[in-house]
Amino acid sequence: MKNKLLLAMVIAYLFGCTSFANDKGASTRQDTQASVASLSLHSTPILLGSSLLVDKSHTSDGSDRAQNGKPLFAGVMGAQAVTYKGYQYVIYYTAKDRGGYGDLFAEVVVARRKVTGHDWQHATLPVYRLTSDDAHNRQAIEISKGDGAIHISFDHHNLDRINYARTASGVADHPETLDWNDEVFTFQRNLGFPNNAVERVTYPKFYSLESGNVLMYFREGGAAKGEMQLALYDAKNSEWQYIRNISSSDGVYVQNVNGNKEPSTRGPYLAGGGPKFDANGRMHISWVFRERPVNCNPGKINGLDCNHGIYYTYSDDEGLTWYNNAGDLVADTRKGEVLSVETPGLEAVHVATTLRPSNVSHNSVIDTKTGDYHLLLSHKTSPDGPARVHHYVRDTSGNWQKRVSGFSASNVTLTFLGDRLFAFAGRESAEIYYSDRADNFTEWHQVEMPIVDSKFGKIEDGYITWDLSLLNQGVASVIWQHAPGSIGDPSPIYVYDFELGEVSSGE
Repeated sequence: MKNKLLLAMVIAYLFGCTSFANDKGASTRQDTQASVASLSLHSTPILLGSSLLVDKSHTSDGSDRAQNGKPLFAGVMGAQAVTYKGYQYVIYYTAKDRGGYGDLFAEVVVARRKVTGHDWQHATLPVYRLTSDDAHNRQAIEISKGDGAIHISFDHHNLDRINYARTASGVADHPETLDWNDEVFTFQRNLGFPNNAVERVTYPKFYSLESGNVLMYFREGGAAKGEMQLALYDAKNSEWQYIRNISSSDGVYVQNVNGNKEPSTRGPYLAGGGPKFDANGRMHISWVFRERPVNCNPGKINGLDCNHGIYYTYSDDEGLTWYNNAGDLVADTRKGEVLSVETPGLEAVHVATTLRPSNVSHNSVIDTKTGDYHLLLSHKTSPDGPARVHHYVRDTSGNWQKRVSGFSASNVTLTFLGDRLFAFAGRESAEIYYSDRADNFTEWHQVEMPIVDSKFGKIEDGYITWDLSLLNQGVASVIWQHAPGSIGDPSPIYVYDFELGEVSSGE
């Protein structure tokens, strides 16, 4: 048997294990969910069934933001799904008629079915016509469990309003009693707030809270001059209570590689999983900042060359007040205070622009047993090294560790089931990775995905999202919009249901 000390040193070397110490801001360590379920994986996920959601769905031809006649942000728009009380709901866009024989717009549709069924019912939002050709303009859907309303948002990239609609209360609680038709959703610009409530809206997402309420997050402003905004839906009164700014784009980024010491601006890219809540109700968020070109890597003007840092904060009151990694109160939004690049202790881990941290790889989750905050972020191992997915862990005392994984993926969704941490990768390929507590989450393994049929082979290319609402039953759905035959052509969306393994209750 090999010497344990030598083994620990080898693991530290191979996985880049690094600790970042902190002796303040400790919170109560959790062990309140020791009986959570565990999942014994099949060697290959079993395909339970597949169904065609729509045969023609909108894809962007990139004309909205074309530069010098060259398309920009072309690609598929995808679809988003959520499952609740025996029904799955999927929001998607219909196809535009680019042949000149019909109206050049797409429509917003929410389809539903009984879980793992094949009969889809479709509800079209009657008052909205989607004309944009920008692949950023994707959708969001969530359910407020406090009142059973379904919320949707759609078609944003620096837009001057929030495109939003919802059902009446109780629709998701009693799905079989409702006719699913075009009258189910009601459009409500800006969540019901005045027309001047927002100016440039990008990436709205919903997050269901244990309280039964729903948070909406979006960025106000552009990639290099943007601010984080939170809106709270009060399920008790079935109305949105506020839109509140929680960050500033201004400040001096003193660690930039260009040596610039003058004030500049930047924009946040929130971790894809959004706010995460631990068993004590504490909300954790993290993000990377993207600088204006003056602070980018030499000779670069935008994109990953301008991203930096792991910025982290938490709130104990659903976003009203915010604390840094050390546990110091740094912003009370009720007083107009916000977070910025200059906020003390906000950058929990320094990741330089020269390491090119990827905003689309950033995701996080709370360990249901310990309360530790796990985060994946892809960046280079060194300025001249390869890009790898880095696994960062913040314990409940505020100490961070870093390990380098052996895989590369984007649009990852992290989730815990018992002693196993799963990473579901989407976007252009449906992949599953997992890591176990027994190995201290140092080893990552890939699950071999099956051939779905002789025509399509494996699920890859196009745009892929996961619905993990039934993961605690061992079931996951893949929503796959196929890549178009050529830029701007419509393409079909299929839904695949997989049994990943057998679930057993914890001890």
